[in-house]
Amino acid sequence: MAEKSVFLDTGGLYAWINRSDPWHQAMCDLPKAKGCRLILTDYIVDEACTLFVARKISHQRQRLFQLIDHSKIVNFTWIGPDLFAKAREWMLQYDDQPFSFTDCTSFACMKSLGITLAATADRHFQTAGFEPLFLG
Repeated sequence: MAEKSVFLDTGGLYAWINRSDPWHQAMCDLPKAKGCRLILTDYIVDEACTLFVARKISHQRQRLFQLIDHSKIVNFTWIGPDLFAKAREWMLQYDDQPFSFTDCTSFACMKSLGITLAATADRHFQTAGFEPLFLG
């Protein structure tokens, strides 16, 4: 199967690291099943670290960074000035939606890389025209 890119949202990243998450196995199987490369941004890492603290599993941050540093299937993308400007456009265009700015950076990144699939259960991705893989 040809390799395809899938955007790794905070929910997908959380599921990958947290073995008790209902989407954990699906997230672990995703790279094998879809033959994919996972795209991750600095904003998602920031949001995931904050989520781990909020859910009182801050010790998992070490596992997060090990995954990022040692995974052969994760490509890390920085949200620089260009994607930041595009994210701002998304936010202002969809002012009627409850998108976070991190959501908008994700949408801008996905659009710029031609990615349509997201490892997430977040319906905001669907609203923005992308395909969340873990809706159920």
